[in-house]
Amino acid sequence: MFEHPQPKRNNRNPLVKSLGESSLKFKVCLFGPGSVGKTSLLVRYIKDYFSSDLKQTIGSNFLIKDVLINEQNIRLLLWDIGGQDQFAKLRTIYFKGSNAAFGVFDLTSPQSLLKLPGWISSIKKTVKKSIPILIVGNKNDLERQIERSEAEDLAKRLNCEYLETSAKTGDNVELAFEKLARACLDNINIGK
Repeated sequence: MFEHPQPKRNNRNPLVKSLGESSLKFKVCLFGPGSVGKTSLLVRYIKDYFSSDLKQTIGSNFLIKDVLINEQNIRLLLWDIGGQDQFAKLRTIYFKGSNAAFGVFDLTSPQSLLKLPGWISSIKKTVKKSIPILIVGNKNDLERQIERSEAEDLAKRLNCEYLETSAKTGDNVELAFEKLARACLDNINIGK
């Protein structure tokens, strides 16, 4: 009689896939209303440039970035989710399996900040576990219409971190992605 070997149990987060012995990959979604600069943030982070001619995202965009955090190779699978209301029902498909997320709003548009709680509620319901969410106030190079304290208060109420960026100048863009990559790695280390 043949014995079938039992599969080895993986005690790590099942949503984190191994890329060999020393690499992890994390799915990170960027969400928020249309025209807040999600795609521009990604282009600044991945390619280190800014274009004012980017088209609005229809559905989603997908980009990859490999980073080294605490001597650990990490592959970020970056999903840029379109912010138009007509695609609202598709969002949950893109949110599934996320390890972290950015909730992006435009510092020159108070309406964009008001829409974030609904987006955050949607991703939390879809993912069904606690993931790091960084609220990003983008376009800090322009004249703000939202006080920093107002955005920080919202982030605190939603149990999220907060950071302001500029895709145009690059201010805090690298830091934002690094913060989320570190938070993903911390979640894995806590789960061990």
